[in-house]
Amino acid sequence: MKQFKAEIISIGDEVLAGYTVNTNATFISQKLLSIGLPVQWVTTISDQHNEIMQALESAARRADAVLVTGGLGPTPDDLTKKAICDYFKVGMRQDAETLENVLHFLKARGIKPTDLNQAQALIPACDMVIPNRVGTAPCLVFERNGRHFFFMPGVPGEMKQMVSDHILDYLKEQLSLTPVHTILLRTTGIPESRLYEKLKPILEGFPEIQTAFLPRYIGVDIRFKLISDDPKKITRLKELETRIRSEAKKYIITDQPIELEQVLGDLLHKKELSLSVAESFTGGLISDLLTNIPGSSDYLMAGLVTYSNASKVNLLGVSEKTLEQFGAVSRETALEMVRGVQKRIGTDCAISTTGIAGPGGATDVKPVGLCYVAARFRDKEIVKEFHFGTERLINKKRGAVAGLELLRRLILEQ
Repeated sequence: MKQFKAEIISIGDEVLAGYTVNTNATFISQKLLSIGLPVQWVTTISDQHNEIMQALESAARRADAVLVTGGLGPTPDDLTKKAICDYFKVGMRQDAETLENVLHFLKARGIKPTDLNQAQALIPACDMVIPNRVGTAPCLVFERNGRHFFFMPGVPGEMKQMVSDHILDYLKEQLSLTPVHTILLRTTGIPESRLYEKLKPILEGFPEIQTAFLPRYIGVDIRFKLISDDPKKITRLKELETRIRSEAKKYIITDQPIELEQVLGDLLHKKELSLSVAESFTGGLISDLLTNIPGSSDYLMAGLVTYSNASKVNLLGVSEKTLEQFGAVSRETALEMVRGVQKRIGTDCAISTTGIAGPGGATDVKPVGLCYVAARFRDKEIVKEFHFGTERLINKKRGAVAGLELLRRLILEQ
């Protein structure tokens, strides 16, 4: 069975210059892969006639589906329409449905239409028009020699609506696509190199399954991909997942594309547990992450940022003797912080952080990146020492995630 291929062409000087992050390509790639149409090329070009023509010619030679974003606006710097006409050797025409949509869109926002606005309805004579339900520029569809071309606006919300509501179904109807099976295992608490060495003996027994290790600041994603409709190969994929889960169980936090704060939040909600947090070097980041999740008020009772020694003493009951003897950045202080906030707020669980985020504040004994993170679940507690590195913001992020993960594991061990 033929393996169809796709290409994305992103048009825009602002994308090339780095002023705009190309999130469109990421979204399109993920959506196409979900229907069995992998993207083999992502081409980014400037909004120039010759560049657009060359990109289309190149894509037509190698891709079965070409999805183009950007350059469809009515202003002089949007040259895609002219290039489309020249490439496909068609003229321009007024599209009544597009014009009606543009006028309705503007009227709903109390905007008087101008000649430029109405120019959105002047489009190349394409094979099909996909209406824009959240903007003005429509999607233009061409089919030539079995190749499918889609020209969409660059505004992410408009593009996403067209891909999700129309283009995916269109491609599934037009192409005989082989199913794609993907599995995501999201891990934390183990470096990529150690994780790979741990799993290497298992992976070597499944060479037909594509495996990718995707490191992040806060952990490593493992992604398995199989493009096949063979039941035996699909069974092999499930066998691989089972073996990997068994070997890396301690480090796997979820098989969904969600973050640790949601994983922990779901666990706290399910078990009807309450949480309080005392943060020093993370500066409230744990509370920020948790409150990004809807419904977090069900379990997060309070978050205290005790940055100074005085606040640690006055708000958490940390002993001045402990601070004098061991320092604010110490195992002992982290434990007294987590005990203090749990007692003060009266929660089932608690997390505390104290450390040297950097770039200053270090000593010969306590370098930048030294952090202590503690967690309590009822009367069970754990404290760990970390050496995160020299980057302040990365250290804060890693410290916050370490706190969430310590508590998650402590709860699951009970």
